[in-house]
Amino acid sequence: MDQDLAWWVRIAVDGWRQRPGPRYRRLAAAVTEAVDSGLAAPGARLPAERPLAEALGLSRGTVVRCYEELVAAGVVARRVGAGTFVRGRPAWTQTPGESAASALLRRRIAEDGHAIDLSLSVPAGLEHLPDLPGLRGLRGHGLHPAGTPELRAALAEHLTHRLALPTTAEQVIVTSGAQHALTVLAAAVVSPGRAVLTGCPTYAGLAGALAGRGGRLLGVPVDPLGVEVNAVRRATAQLPAPIIYVDSAASSPTGAVLSRARGEALLHVARRNDALLVEDLAQAGLPLDSGEVPIPLAAQDDSVIAVGSLSKMFWAGLRIGWIRAPAALHGHLLRLRSAHDLAPSAPSQLLAVQLLRAVDGAWLADLLAVLRDRRSLVVDLLARHLPAWRVTPPAAGLSVWAELPVREAETYAHLAARYGVIVAPGGTSCACGGHRHGVRLSLAASRQTLQSAVDGLAAAWQHHAEQLAASP
Repeated sequence: MDQDLAWWVRIAVDGWRQRPGPRYRRLAAAVTEAVDSGLAAPGARLPAERPLAEALGLSRGTVVRCYEELVAAGVVARRVGAGTFVRGRPAWTQTPGESAASALLRRRIAEDGHAIDLSLSVPAGLEHLPDLPGLRGLRGHGLHPAGTPELRAALAEHLTHRLALPTTAEQVIVTSGAQHALTVLAAAVVSPGRAVLTGCPTYAGLAGALAGRGGRLLGVPVDPLGVEVNAVRRATAQLPAPIIYVDSAASSPTGAVLSRARGEALLHVARRNDALLVEDLAQAGLPLDSGEVPIPLAAQDDSVIAVGSLSKMFWAGLRIGWIRAPAALHGHLLRLRSAHDLAPSAPSQLLAVQLLRAVDGAWLADLLAVLRDRRSLVVDLLARHLPAWRVTPPAAGLSVWAELPVREAETYAHLAARYGVIVAPGGTSCACGGHRHGVRLSLAASRQTLQSAVDGLAAAWQHHAEQLAASP
């Protein structure tokens, strides 16, 4: 169904100028909202760039860039010789609707701040509370659906200068950790039957983030250079618009870093096969080998959706994560984020801002030196006390992946717990069924704790080996 130019200008994108950000992103956000609300139905043809630009008082280049954003986000599709059309997006339209409370809160935040706000029946400030040190620096009702402006700015600076991912505060949505970020993202883009490709072994929480969405999790091999792109290429050629999940900075749990050549090849595969790339940067900034710091895929292609958290570099108890997505997806993700959780914790955000501002290059260098020492210690201890295990030293991150000479490591993991050491068996990180014989070990404990842990693992392994030898 076609709508005329006047309908798009006066109805579908009405009010686009009042939105935040550059003009092409304002217009893209207005079109996206029209699609999400059902106002612009799947199959509807958008106006040609030049007439729309003239009607809105914009340059044609601005409208062209807006359409490019919408194509990258999967909102519209171009058909050569026919025009630009709204795509059907079942994964978006089947997600839970935004609650009235979250919609009201987002509308309140969007106001200029000068209106008297009686819409929120919560304390308007902290004046009535005891004067506690942890509350100083907080103000207002503390509800910011996308995150406080201070934290979004601090995260943008962190991503830009520490992780080599140029980012503005407007691109950031704060979440309660990377797991929450992946869950929100899955609600937006994973529809029943849609394939999600991941290197295997993979992040143990990925399956949980996809739970209930009906997507198919498919594993492809990972080696010391990261996910094998040829395997991704073969898989995507057989799948309609798949999602590719990659933790490029440190593949969990192996610690492999995606090489630059493979990163470029992966971007090419995604573009050629209409695949959506999701880049997990939760372990970015923690290289354990010397060499060039990898450039995130999201820094090379704005259509890549990046997620991450402060749990690995700082502290898991902060529960601070983030999403950096194309402008056309931003509003939809924010609605999903606030539909189940009105806003992230203000005290956690305040502490995160303070930490991000306090750390410097010397602090990070000391942290990496400690992690490299822990890696060397664990790898040496495992080689000495558990020579039957195959261990590849991680190039980045906080984990060591060990392969045991058994079919499955679940039984051994239960036994190790009886010896006082808890490890993650490979089944929790396996999407293909071929890595159940591995275990994931953390590097983040103290030297003394790690030494005691390997002693316990060795004793448990001896017990396990004796049980295996005695079994018929």
